[in-house]
Amino acid sequence: MQNSILALEERLWSCKMERKLEAKIPIEAASPLGTLESSMDAENVLVKPCSFNQTCTRQKPKWHTFRVLPIAILTVSSCQIGFHLYSTPSFNKLLRFEPNKRLEVWRYFTYMLVHDGWSHLALNVVMQCIFAALLEISQGRLRVLTIYVLGGVTGILGAACLHPDLVVGASAGGYSLLLSNVADLVLNFHTINYRIYRAISISTLIIFDVIYDIVHIYSSREPQVSWQAHFFGGLTGLFLGLVVFKCNKPTKSTRVFFCLGLTLYFIFIASFIVLMAQIEKCGTKGLIRRQFVYLC
Repeated sequence: MQNSILALEERLWSCKMERKLEAKIPIEAASPLGTLESSMDAENVLVKPCSFNQTCTRQKPKWHTFRVLPIAILTVSSCQIGFHLYSTPSFNKLLRFEPNKRLEVWRYFTYMLVHDGWSHLALNVVMQCIFAALLEISQGRLRVLTIYVLGGVTGILGAACLHPDLVVGASAGGYSLLLSNVADLVLNFHTINYRIYRAISISTLIIFDVIYDIVHIYSSREPQVSWQAHFFGGLTGLFLGLVVFKCNKPTKSTRVFFCLGLTLYFIFIASFIVLMAQIEKCGTKGLIRRQFVYLC
């Protein structure tokens, strides 16, 4: 009976030694081979490193990778691609923004689904996904989606007031995401990783896009770029970013930034509403590609 117990212990001991070698654990503290005096405490010490190693090599939950994906902007981009695939010209005409149909409120939202072609759509989808990727991880999907939608709406309001024309595309929302990165940098500059490189990248993108818009406007290429929608969409992202984005280490200036962003955005909206009312009162119906008369 004692021989079988010793044989069983020797077998268990050899298994534990193999585990220790795999885990690269020093064996000096191990109990002598085949001794009955080996306590449960000593054996437990040998088992713990193995269980710790198993815990470390365990696969991460599936939701971990799902959480870091920019799901909100990917969903919006998928809808835009699907709409472009299956939509008809008559349906596009119903959803695009037309200045002589300013009272059809849904057009201020749905024009972002309509694009002039595959190149136009691909450029907007790629850029908005790049701008939103880091923001969704740090600020959350709802905040990013709110800035994207309101940037598109405010951008088209500004374009309708300054240069009435047919407008399609989601670039105003993309520009709001671009400049909302500036708001995120302002609020969380000391806690953001690679903040200098991120600031340089954003500044470079803004400078190159301004140059592109200027060249495109003065070359009179068709279709024309609605720089007004880009401009006001970008400012919306900057101002609303100061309002809706969270600050990891709030300071006294955080509340100042909040009030400043909220005030400037409401000034924007109030001005556009007043101008739109004057346009409706003084403008000529069906007027396109001409400046509206604001006083009458």
